Amino acid sequence: MRKLPGPRMLWVLGACALSGALLRLSFPVPGLWPLAWVAMAPWLVVLREGTRRETLLGSAVAGLIAAGLGLSWQFIVTKLGGAGLSIYVALYFLLFASLLRAATRLVRVPFVIAAPVLWVGCEYLRSFLITGFPWLFVGHTQFPFKAVVQVADLFGPYAVSFVVVAANAFVADAAAAWWRGEATWRRLAPGGAFAAAMAAGAIAYGSWRLANLEVAEGPRVGIVQGNIPQEIKNELSLESIARIFGEHRDLTLELLRSAAGQKLDLVVWPETMVQLPLNRGEYPVIRQFREAIGELVGLLQCPMLVGAHTEFGVDRVIEAEADGTVRAVTDGEITTEDRAYLLPHYTDPETGKEPTRTILVREGQTVRRGDKLATYESLVHNSAYLFRPNAPLTPADRYDKVHLVPFGEYVPLRTMLFFLRQVVPYSKGFTPGDAPRPIALGQWRFGVLICFESAFPELSRGYVAPREGPGADFLINISNDGWFRGSHELDQHLAICGFRAIENRIGVVRSVNSGISAIIDPAGRVREIVRDAAGRTRLVAGTAIGRVPVRRGLTFYARRGDAFARACLALTALLLGASLAVAIARRTQRAR
Repeated sequence: MRKLPGPRMLWVLGACALSGALLRLSFPVPGLWPLAWVAMAPWLVVLREGTRRETLLGSAVAGLIAAGLGLSWQFIVTKLGGAGLSIYVALYFLLFASLLRAATRLVRVPFVIAAPVLWVGCEYLRSFLITGFPWLFVGHTQFPFKAVVQVADLFGPYAVSFVVVAANAFVADAAAAWWRGEATWRRLAPGGAFAAAMAAGAIAYGSWRLANLEVAEGPRVGIVQGNIPQEIKNELSLESIARIFGEHRDLTLELLRSAAGQKLDLVVWPETMVQLPLNRGEYPVIRQFREAIGELVGLLQCPMLVGAHTEFGVDRVIEAEADGTVRAVTDGEITTEDRAYLLPHYTDPETGKEPTRTILVREGQTVRRGDKLATYESLVHNSAYLFRPNAPLTPADRYDKVHLVPFGEYVPLRTMLFFLRQVVPYSKGFTPGDAPRPIALGQWRFGVLICFESAFPELSRGYVAPREGPGADFLINISNDGWFRGSHELDQHLAICGFRAIENRIGVVRSVNSGISAIIDPAGRVREIVRDAAGRTRLVAGTAIGRVPVRRGLTFYARRGDAFARACLALTALLLGASLAVAIARRTQRAR
């Protein structure tokens, strides 16, 4: 066995830092995807050969570098949030390292098999734990390698992660064997055969799918991409709201001219480009915006999807008008000795939704004039509205975002974490909508994914294969990525949407403030993209027109979902249990 020159820990930390850096380079941007096939190998060598201390310290270094650099765009929005999210993702590196060490040393599972199973188990766990963060999956690095990512229509992005990690594990195993002087054919053949079979199988399947994929053409869609700095959106003044609307109206008229007489079936605006609750038509200002949108839709002679807000109820505080003692608290009123304070229910007649009512007093409590007796807090949704020519708005033409971003759109456990309300960009916070349902567009139906909802495969599957009724024929992702100022988040987000297209063999339309807006076909290939005259796709305003392909059937993944990832998670739990059992048995035996 060879010896390392110099302090061993420096080599350990250097190898793990190298893996973290190579992983970052594998993701967009720069997207050097071939590096991903060996990026994890130096770190895995440490997990294969290192002590417990070396394993934990090295994994912390690898995870913090990979996550910190990969999620550096989050620091643009909030440094505290960026640091917290990077540490959170890095913890999964530590979890994986501990599981891999236990599975290979205690249960004796072959390294090349244990590594991909446990990695996918950890990725799947991260996809739903604490609301989920399915970002920076190893499989996402391979989006440019179209032959290998087609396997996602069977097992999702986890299958691609499995193949890539298996290759890394074999490289690490071979390197460790060579260093020990044990690199014989008999020693390396099983692991090499397994990793090669996984890679060859995925590439062969993908090549066959690409050669035989039949695409059905759907509606002609016009995409509008503004380039509104987040600082302007954050003003939330009528002047800034009107300015944003005006810029998108002008872009839409430009889109109409570029259509050159070709009929459009749909026009799409990005997320919250109208920062008003468009369902509240009783307010004159909002009614003016709705009328302006209606006029624009009339010119287009086709429906238009607009990102805006939805509000139910009003914010109201009921205060005591005089000193007294609360005699009774009922569902309809609060009474004192000489006062009765009504507690009405503000129920929306179309949806049945009503604001949150909080009663702040109890019977027998003494109150002073001006004390708060009850509060009403309106419900606000992040929504998408489909405006149709010569037709009124209906709830069926609106989608309210279901999966909100924690600490971005709401504060979890806000009664306990009330001091963090000022951290949320929208201090009031949004309310999640009901279960998503496709919206009708002539002979087609489409599902809407707002912002980071596109990162969650189950939401797309919910549209494509709903429990009741027909599924969506194509998907639309509207987003405001202006938060991230043209960073690599834009490219990462585009790649993730590409996986949603492959998984369900469905077309995806993206309309994103500041970019990258595009039409993606069922193979994950970008058909149309918004770019300026210089070819730039980020931090530019522009339009694009193209036909979006529609779904022809249900893929295995659409029908079965994350069965493969769940199996890996189950095996992870099984290996953890077996490792604990072996460790306890050994400790008991030593005690005897």
